[in-house]
Amino acid sequence: MKTLEGIVPELKIYKRHLFLNSLIYKSIFKIQSTILKASRDFLYDKGFIELVAPVIAPVTDPGIREAREIETRFYGEKAVLVTSAILYKLAGLKIHDKIFYVAPNIRIEPISISDFSTRLSEFRQIDIEAAYTDREGLISLSEEFLIYIIDKVKKERKEELDMLSRDIKIPKRPFRRIRFDDAVEIASEEGYGLDSSGELSKEAEKYISMIHNEPFWIIDYPAKIRGFYYKKIDSEHLLDMDLIYPEGFGEAASGGEREIDPLKVRDRMLETGVDPRRYIWLFELLYDGLPPCSGIGFGLERLTRYITGIRDIIDATLFPKAPGYLGL
Repeated sequence: MKTLEGIVPELKIYKRHLFLNSLIYKSIFKIQSTILKASRDFLYDKGFIELVAPVIAPVTDPGIREAREIETRFYGEKAVLVTSAILYKLAGLKIHDKIFYVAPNIRIEPISISDFSTRLSEFRQIDIEAAYTDREGLISLSEEFLIYIIDKVKKERKEELDMLSRDIKIPKRPFRRIRFDDAVEIASEEGYGLDSSGELSKEAEKYISMIHNEPFWIIDYPAKIRGFYYKKIDSEHLLDMDLIYPEGFGEAASGGEREIDPLKVRDRMLETGVDPRRYIWLFELLYDGLPPCSGIGFGLERLTRYITGIRDIIDATLFPKAPGYLGL
């Protein structure tokens, strides 16, 4: 983005209103609008309905890696801002077998004043949940979803893509799959390791992303480093997956099969250091009965960044909240 390269990020965050009239931002957000419409069109055509996720709650998803929850008070009661809609996606299956949210996520991410490429403290996810769907079915749906969106943008936003000098290719199915343990080995050969949460470090993920020219999956993450709501494939690994964009753009989406047995969920909570006493309503929901299900969340801003080819994720949201930066 040549016209934005000379602007320091602090101005782009705190003075965003002064730059919204630029052709670059107009192009980015027209493309983002097409992404949102294409997402909804695809999912409605597949039989999904859209629900509305909460922003404040008594409890939220603790499986947020190096990030932290934001605690607040709600009429005198302790509450948190929702870090992920996962628990409310499970509850949403009481309404319909196929549901989705375009959900806000708010987290305290580690502050970095030198890197604005991939992390936001406020972002949106296109959160999808489907009953009677296993990981294979979810992977297939997700690949179709991404291809549909890219195709729509290429057809309807050619002028804007040209403005951004972005020639994005439509991926071919099926996407490659790499087991987490193999991904760690690939990264370690180049000197990249894990972060403090046990996940691939940002540098390791970027390296693996850079050596691919098509989106791909990393599957079978270790059970101890991921959320209690994922089902185990064996004693140490999960039936989950991350979709990774190529060209160094990194993580696209995260999801997997859900554990719906209340006793196994509690065991997973203890395994991952989560206090079961905070999740009584979830246990009640599970005992009342949920169908086998799977879900995934696509980061809207990361999808926008990949499709537009922009360098910094702060340019993929209208009023960015970068870690440590309140902005407007």
